[in-house]
Amino acid sequence: MKNSFLLSFILLLVSASVFSQEFSGKVLDEKTKKPIPFATVQFAKNRGVITNDEGFFTINRPASEIEELMISSVGYEPNQVKTLDTGNNIFYLKTQVIQLDDVFISDKKLTGKEIMEKAKERVEENYDIGTIKKRFFFRESNLNAVKRFDLDVQESSIADIDQNLMDSISESIPKNVNSYIEALGDFKGNYKSQEVELIKGANLYNPQSTASLDKLLDRMDNLFKENVKPDSYLKIKSGLLGVKVDVDEIIEENEKPENEPTEEEIAETEARKKKSVVETTNTYVESLLNHAFWNEEGTFNLFDKLNKYRFTVEGYTYLESSLVYIIKFEPKGNADFKGQVYVDTEDYGVHRLDYENVKPLKKFKLLGISSIDDVFRGKMIFTKNASGHYLPRYMEREAGESFGIDRPLKMIEKNKNVIGKRKQNELDLDILINVSQRNKYQLIFFYHFDEENAVAIDESSSNEFEYQTLKKYDPDFWDGYNIMEPNSAIKEFTAIESK
Repeated sequence: MKNSFLLSFILLLVSASVFSQEFSGKVLDEKTKKPIPFATVQFAKNRGVITNDEGFFTINRPASEIEELMISSVGYEPNQVKTLDTGNNIFYLKTQVIQLDDVFISDKKLTGKEIMEKAKERVEENYDIGTIKKRFFFRESNLNAVKRFDLDVQESSIADIDQNLMDSISESIPKNVNSYIEALGDFKGNYKSQEVELIKGANLYNPQSTASLDKLLDRMDNLFKENVKPDSYLKIKSGLLGVKVDVDEIIEENEKPENEPTEEEIAETEARKKKSVVETTNTYVESLLNHAFWNEEGTFNLFDKLNKYRFTVEGYTYLESSLVYIIKFEPKGNADFKGQVYVDTEDYGVHRLDYENVKPLKKFKLLGISSIDDVFRGKMIFTKNASGHYLPRYMEREAGESFGIDRPLKMIEKNKNVIGKRKQNELDLDILINVSQRNKYQLIFFYHFDEENAVAIDESSSNEFEYQTLKKYDPDFWDGYNIMEPNSAIKEFTAIESK
């Protein structure tokens, strides 16, 4: 047939469009054209997803089955849109303007502090949800960055252990090493106690390979062994700190052969990675729920310290058909956080809360070594059920620290059996290192829980779930499930491979 190839190609495109099992889109601010993160996208009664931090969403349902969407977000007018009305799957929300005189009477005009006090009084009533069953998706992001790694040679008696070698070592240090854990499961419990059973999980594992660095360090070891004498010992000093090391022990340890891992060892490693997905998910599902905004023992304990904050009513908006106060809070004294909270005007339940630290939560600096906890921020979003109780919808927490070393390092080879000077070789370095680590935890609960297809939660079988270790992001891994759409950094994830 003359046009068989062209016809086949056209049919392939048509079939890909018609039979696609997912519907993806993006939600933008109509005026600024900026993405709207964490907007609710409802595609059926009690069924929906939320957008990620870049405004993207994916629904695990063919486009042909989705006739319309109800899209809403705090501060915007809800938008009920026919999916056929937009060809590029870009959806816009308009900023919501409320005429206050039309909706408020005088006794509702409370101060920000008064509103927060009422919200605190109603916590137990508003958040007493008994036991709920939900499907959830959890993601942990570990983001590590080496901002500076300088080794400056001040003196070296070994010719080839010079600044060029140290620069090569510095350049070989991986500068950004990220990894992720993702898990889908069934949840039963409340804010205080939980049972979790995983259905599927992935470890986007980055082995932090340092193959090129290892080669340079091997070269340095060989140069060192070629130049030191038998029976020597090293005096290693950094400022006031010092230690004595026997050179023969170092050489003996470095000469031990590194055997290739056996199949049994590889299997054990995979089992540990799978177990880490279970343990991490259980730990942070519990932590995120237990440390909700009203918990007095959490790091972010706003409700326990209302007197330390200044609350300002910024305005009003609608959220899930409820009229809510928009309240900004900031430290009045030495409190740690600022942010915004959205409080229901009727029952004073908190629909949403965003916060971030305004100063480091902890600092340490001594003898050229420093550590600073410089990031602690998050958000909590709740949905109100038919009985008026607030269920968790989305929780996020990000914590991070920076670590630094600014110290001299001196290595002196000494040998008491050599005639003449006991000092044989010397290497003096100035070390300047600055690294940062960020850990981000995201937990989303889905509206609908299909109890007919749900199995009874059994903690003893928590390791029996579909699992993969991924060295590259796989867009098909979560095919068939609703999750939070990954951001661009996750989509671009590729583990650092040995060279």
